[in-house]
This record gives sequence, structure tokens and C-alpha cells, in this order.
Amino acid sequence: MRSLTVLLALFFSTLVSAQDSIRYRVILVGDAGEMNKEQQKALQHAAGHVLSGKTSVFYLGDNIYPRGMALPGSGNVLETQEILRSQYGPMRAKGAPVYFVPGNHDWDKSGPAGLTKIKLQWQYLDELGDSLVKLLPPNGCPDPVAINLTDKLMVIAYDSEWWLYPFDKGNSDGECDCKTKDDVLAKLDELRHRNRDKVIILASHHPFQSYGVHGGKYTLKDHIFPLTAANKNLYIPLPVIGSLYPFLRSTFSNPEDLKHPLYKDMIKRVSGVFNDFPNIIYAAGHEHGLQLISDNRLQIVSGAGAKHTNATKGKHSLFADATQGYVTVDQMLDNSLRLTYYIYDQDTVHQAFSYAVPYEAVKVREELAIKVIKEDSLTVKVHASYDKPGRFHRFLFGENYRKEWAAPTTLPVLRISELSGGLTPLQLGGGMQSRSLRLADAQGKEWVIRSVEKIPDALLPPELRGTFAKDWLDDVTSAQHPFSALIVPPIANAVNIPHAKPVIGVLSPDKNLGIYERVFSNMVVLFEEREPL
Repeated sequence: MRSLTVLLALFFSTLVSAQDSIRYRVILVGDAGEMNKEQQKALQHAAGHVLSGKTSVFYLGDNIYPRGMALPGSGNVLETQEILRSQYGPMRAKGAPVYFVPGNHDWDKSGPAGLTKIKLQWQYLDELGDSLVKLLPPNGCPDPVAINLTDKLMVIAYDSEWWLYPFDKGNSDGECDCKTKDDVLAKLDELRHRNRDKVIILASHHPFQSYGVHGGKYTLKDHIFPLTAANKNLYIPLPVIGSLYPFLRSTFSNPEDLKHPLYKDMIKRVSGVFNDFPNIIYAAGHEHGLQLISDNRLQIVSGAGAKHTNATKGKHSLFADATQGYVTVDQMLDNSLRLTYYIYDQDTVHQAFSYAVPYEAVKVREELAIKVIKEDSLTVKVHASYDKPGRFHRFLFGENYRKEWAAPTTLPVLRISELSGGLTPLQLGGGMQSRSLRLADAQGKEWVIRSVEKIPDALLPPELRGTFAKDWLDDVTSAQHPFSALIVPPIANAVNIPHAKPVIGVLSPDKNLGIYERVFSNMVVLFEEREPL
């Protein structure tokens, strides 16, 4: 009896010591939107890993199968509410905050009622009156949302399905800060810079790397029993014919697969924000399995909350398992991370894999990376491609000022740490055709820089952005002279009208630019007083 008491004391002492070495825990569960025995078992097990006061739970999309929140009057509203409750209930009972990220099934399985349904999901969770149960981003908006967990750990959640959604997603009553993909990227870049000394977990539904079905990997079962993709119980053998499904899906991909142009564009542009950021972990669901992939970036795939499909080990796989389960991310006392994978197997949940991720101090490293322009002037071409079209294009769309946009022009180098005694950025401007930044000097006087090159995407309705209309509108911009603003002062002087005194130059990288350094550095800009009167 005494020996048993000693063993129990040692066990609990070891357990407490292990928990004390953890600064914070993040539990990642994806695709948990179907109530079944495996889902309940896995979620109860995950709830048992909640550490009091230092755990948050993130559901990585597809929170409600098969097509998101039921529409009012459809007859199954309570059922879809119960599916959400089955996920947040066990975690809130343990005191952990719960955050849901949207997935394609939450957007009506990428169907026409998607925006309505994702707003209904947000509304239901919001009306619970529990500030620690949220859908992020809120109200159908694409705005990336940052959740600070410790002084060195943050989760940034964004809606990857919004990026891929093929129907109208205009959200006039959503009060969204971000309205375009460029807005989303700018916000991500701002959050990255503000938190450059932290570990960032970028949470979304869609992974940027995968060796599952969405990544184009299929098993023998997919070829012989293709109907199981629609219903897991439809084991009807269709050899040869069954191989058509993987072939057609690989050849004519849909936006939910990594090979689709929209998906590839999202990967390229979002990951581009974090390319030089060492402490970044990508976390997603979508694939109904568990994966850890390391290829320039570390990708967690945790999409096995309620379903399981193929997950093979590929060239860059560190772990892959096709059974249901979840992942925990522990921040240790030295700010390193420990990733732990748990799987449901033979009616029990157990640890299957663990991986350590070191922390790299980055603040000094990033500041040293800012390379100022030492010259007083540079010769640049503002928009050389305007002069590339041939005669037929020019016949149709005009000669315009193509040669002026493409002409080598010597411009002064502008340094905001030196202009007007040193300027401090205030906020991004709200221009529709150019990037702009408001700044203030030591006396509080405001100045503004605006990109000379126009970015007219915001003038287009969302459904036309990314189409030929964007290229056409960009080409039309060549009808405006790149330096036309410089003729205003002499004309205004001639008629005694107060005016700004614009200067056009190349903006040097500068530590004073702060979070806006990556956006505006090396850009040809117009600099002037914001309100000259």
C-alpha cells in the first residue's frame, strides 16, 4: 500500500511538473462538424487536455456538415445549432476559450447561400452571450483577426474560404475593414510586423501543403470504391470507371483543391507575407486526416475531428495518419513549441507523434534587414509594361502616355526619417486608386505619400477582380500622365490659389516606416502636405 502511495505521488508530481513547463496550450481540431461516436470521443479527450487558464481551442473550419448553418424555416436549425454545441460545450465546461474558423462547408459547401449561412453561424455564436466563444473573422468579413495568447505567442485567424468562394460575397452590412484580397494581405502584413518577435500560428481552413485528396493524392480505395467520397458507406466496387474520378478531379480541379489557380494564388500571396518570418506555423483542416509537413514552411493539418480519409506520407512529411484525432501545440518556457498528435484507434485516443519546434529571436534580425538607399537619386521606370503592347493593342486602346510611364526617369530619394524633421506614420489612407499613407511631423502637421502607380482594383465589383477587367482597367490608367500632379503648383501660383507642393521620388526603406516598410519601400511616390491651407 505504501509503495502504491509513493508511485501515485511520483506520478502526480511528474504530471504537475510537466504542466508547469508549458506556458500555453493551443488545441487544434478541424472538420468536426458531424456528431458521431469518434467525434465525441476525440473531443472529450481533447477537453481533458485543457490546462486551466492557459489553453485556447481553435476549430479549423467545416464546423457544420453538410452545408453549414440551416436557414430559418428549413426545419433543421436546432440540429445545426446542436452540432456547434457539441464542439464548444466540452471545452467551455473546462474553461477554455473556443474559436471557430470558417470552412467551405460552412459557406454552404461553397454554394450560393454561403455568405448568408456563415453570417448565421456568426450570429448564433454571438447571441450566446459568451465572449469566449467566437467565429473568426466575424459576420462574413475577411478581416484577419489576431488573438494574443502570451507575450510570445499569437494566433492569426483568417477566412480562406472567402478567398476561394465563387459566388457573390459583397457584405455591405458586415462593417468589414477588408473588402479586397489586397486589403487582407495588407492587414496580415501589418499583424506580422507588429508581432514580429512572436510565434505566429496562422489558422485557416485550407492548408498550403497536403498529401491528401485535396493535394491530389489518392489511394487504391479511391479508384475501386469512388462512391465512398460521397458516402463513406457506399462500398460499391467500380474498377476502371472509379479511376475516372481521381483523373478528372486532378485534371479539372475545383477551387477547393490545391492545384486550382485560385487556391495557388492564395497560397502564393498569403505565404508571401510570411516568407521571411521564421516563427510561423500554418494550421489548417480541410483534409480529413492528420499531417505535419515541413517544406520551407511548417504545415499542421488537423482535419480529422469527425471524418477520416486518405493521408499519405509524401516527400516532406514528418507525420501522416488517416484516422480521426486532433493536435495540441504547447508553448514551452523557452518559447519553443511542442506539437503533439492524438489519434482515435480501437475505441481509445492516444498520442501518436510529437515534434519540437525551436524559437528564433527575430527583432534584431529584421531591423538589420532594412537596407536604406544611400544614393540621393535613382533612375527608374514607373511602369515599363505599359509600353509593351503592340500596334493593334494601341489602335484599340490608345497610345496614351505609355512611353512616359516606361521612360527612364531620374527621381530624388525620399527618406521619411529626414523629411520635415522626421515623420511618423499614422495610418493607411483610403484612396481608391493608389496606396497612400498619412504621416505627421513633430509639430503634428500631417503629410501624405501616395503611390504614383495606380492600383484600381477597388473600383471593380468583387466578381470582376482577378479577371480581364482588372488588366483592362490597369491598362486604361496609362491615359493619365505619371507626373501630372507636378503641373498643378505653377498653374495655381499663376491664379493665386493656395496649393500643396508635391514631390515625386523613390521612397527609401526606413525604420521610421515601421509596419508599413514592406508595403511602401522602394515605391515611386508623391509626397505632399495633406492639408496645405
